Amino acid sequence: MAIKLELKRTERILFCGSKWWGDPDMPENMQYPTMEVSEDGQTYDYPLTFICQIRLEEIAELDTDNRLPHKGMLWFFADLDYFLGDLDAPCAGSGEWQADTFKVLYSEDCSDLLTHEYYWEDGEPAAIAAEEMTFEETSETDFGFKLLGMPAMTE
Repeated sequence: MAIKLELKRTERILFCGSKWWGDPDMPENMQYPTMEVSEDGQTYDYPLTFICQIRLEEIAELDTDNRLPHKGMLWFFADLDYFLGDLDAPCAGSGEWQADTFKVLYSEDCSDLLTHEYYWEDGEPAAIAAEEMTFEETSETDFGFKLLGMPAMTE
């Protein structure tokens, strides 16, 4: 059994709910994930791109095998800026992802979340407009965005 993620644009505020893109709603003490970048002899931390957050209560009834916690929030981040069109962004390359180029965070407690907004040096928001996520049961081999299923492979 897998869980299919459906995305749709919305004007609704998605604070503390499941969403794709936008800004993450994380506990105040949770550090925004970064990766270490070395360029021109200097090393610095570069923020990973926020992909999505999943409110686990929203998918609990679909996780019949109990493979995920049924309360709290998951956050997904990765080194995607280059692939999203920012050709000046540092990029670890394609192929096998290095361990510090993606992060999945979890918190069981979602009572005191704050939106972690991130801005570029010129003051522009770094986030892509948030999309609402809904969930439905699907087969493990179904194509599309999904949790707990097999990767979609093509020949």
